[in-house]
Amino acid sequence: MKNARLVTGSGPGDWNMAFDRLLMERVRTGRWDFVLRTYGWRPACVSLGKLQNASLEVDRAALAEAGYGLVRRPTGGRAVWHEREVTYSVVARLDHPMVSGSVSEALCRVAAPMARAMRNLGIDAALAASDTHRYAGPREPANPCFTSHGRWEVGTSDGRKLVGSAQTRSRGVFLEHGSILLSNDQPKLLDFLPAFVTTDARSRLASRLSDGIAALREFLPGLEAAPVETALTAAFADTLGEDFEELDPGILHGPELDLLVEEQRHV
Repeated sequence: MKNARLVTGSGPGDWNMAFDRLLMERVRTGRWDFVLRTYGWRPACVSLGKLQNASLEVDRAALAEAGYGLVRRPTGGRAVWHEREVTYSVVARLDHPMVSGSVSEALCRVAAPMARAMRNLGIDAALAASDTHRYAGPREPANPCFTSHGRWEVGTSDGRKLVGSAQTRSRGVFLEHGSILLSNDQPKLLDFLPAFVTTDARSRLASRLSDGIAALREFLPGLEAAPVETALTAAFADTLGEDFEELDPGILHGPELDLLVEEQRHV
């Protein structure tokens, strides 16, 4: 199979999402069967799930005034603050053994090497088969991703969320996004919630976004992105049973990517 790997560094949110959309198109047309990409965000950015109403999740004007980005993901899920993290995307043909089958099966297959990579770094990470997040409960007005723990997500043995992920399927192609937190920046979302979110709701969200989340630097102080990316690549290659083709980060640069970036600017 044609399995590829690339590291694209840190970029704006609209560029990051456009790049993943273009990867989906390249997989759709047969260029690759499976692609693992890792990247970061500069400036820090809030990403929204594809079906979320931006005005119900964030104060767009306040984000813009503070110099932070806002972008819509092609995947589902809820709002995520992206700053000190390693973000990954997995793009594959829907019939690829790694992602074929039911949604639950695909979630589990992709999460398994993720958890193995965390354990290889020395972190006690495990998969959760159900909503076992320590703060599972009713939804709040404005519900960030890291306030709950979904099926087969990677967390710690004490019930805290370590990796947030979301998927989509489109015209024969699978995409999963995930945030592996180096440090917990998720409480920053509280400063940019819509005005209608009550003080009590903000307080509950603050508890969930602090006590319900684990970050890698809690266990490995000073950890940078590169060792995480290396561990992730090794775990996925082992699961796939073959090495990746390493791609030049500039391989998709050009007018098609520029057009998708422009589309992504309209949240």
